Amino acid sequence: MTRIKVSDIQSSGVAVNKSWKKLSNLWEQISKLQARNQRLEIKISTFYEQAKPLFESYEIETCSLAAIKIERLISFIPRRTIKGERRDALYELIHEELDALESNPFWTGSTEELRKKFQNQIAADAQHHADKAPEPDEFETEIFRDMLEDMLGVDIDFEHEKLVEMMRNPQNIEQYLKDIAQSHQEKHADIEDDPIDEDELDDDFFERAFNHFKQEESAPSIDDIKMLFKSSDLNKLYKKMASRLHPDKESDESLKKEKHELMQQLSKAKRDGDVFTLLQMSQQWLPDFELDLSPSALKAMIRVLETKVKDLNFQHKRIGSDSSLESMVWNRLSARSKKQQQINIQEHIDSLVDCQADIQECIDTLTTVKSVNAYLKERIEAERWNYFPHVGDMRDCPF
Repeated sequence: MTRIKVSDIQSSGVAVNKSWKKLSNLWEQISKLQARNQRLEIKISTFYEQAKPLFESYEIETCSLAAIKIERLISFIPRRTIKGERRDALYELIHEELDALESNPFWTGSTEELRKKFQNQIAADAQHHADKAPEPDEFETEIFRDMLEDMLGVDIDFEHEKLVEMMRNPQNIEQYLKDIAQSHQEKHADIEDDPIDEDELDDDFFERAFNHFKQEESAPSIDDIKMLFKSSDLNKLYKKMASRLHPDKESDESLKKEKHELMQQLSKAKRDGDVFTLLQMSQQWLPDFELDLSPSALKAMIRVLETKVKDLNFQHKRIGSDSSLESMVWNRLSARSKKQQQINIQEHIDSLVDCQADIQECIDTLTTVKSVNAYLKERIEAERWNYFPHVGDMRDCPF
């Protein structure tokens, strides 16, 4: 058995045995990696707070102009002289502009009203064409049924008359979708469910499945954690820490709140099998506690800490590459030197100013059906040419 104080874990100079020396080195490595990750997080957050005020107003102005452009484009949907390929291009353009506006994290407004106007105009347009068209025949309604089934992923048992009604009154699409959902539910109401435990289909099902996959990859670590908490002094340490930090034993209200938070942290460490956090907390609150670890428990603890090192290195790669606004700003504008950072920020502002000028030009230009038709025609031709590679790209073409 290896007996040593908790406070000695961080001291690589403690000469007990080779395994304990390795554990001590891992402990020191983890402390450094945690500090490194924290520094990077602070650096990203600080950069964001400094950079955001410099360009935020330009982002907001760009979004506001984009909303005006979208509303202008929607207003031309009722104009019947925009037709065929150009009408399709108009719908596609509005969809793209709405999606781009909604995906901009600096857009503080709502596109709900714009979406509603767009949908109403589409429905009115579809109704106009439906009123002029002859009643769909069986062949056309079956094509419509196939299209709905492909889109919704369910079988649709509506009769021909119901499908005709849907085709001629697209403005009632919301009610039709409810009808389809109810029909599908009634059809499958009497089908016996698969013998699957209902608990397996809760909100955490996929997370548990992913965790199970991770456990398969690192099963020794999972077993090590179970063994450490069940058959070593680690469980005794946890219980003693819980007794020391229990908020009910504290009379001072300010300290009671602090201990409540510490108790939550301790409980989470036990629940997650976070050996490092447990030992880290114990160095502050129970530095004289002596761990009495068997050789197998000591090796298990080493494997757990080795996994912690891998996790921290993975976390470092992930910091700054997630989908948060801070990370996006960091990846887009950060640089090694402050001078280059300022250049990047100014270039971004310049690009926003150029974008605003382009949008404003569109708003000023798109005032008549003729100008909109010309704009859409130019867009169609540009997209058509994008299908063809440049001459230089064809040099190595095998034909």
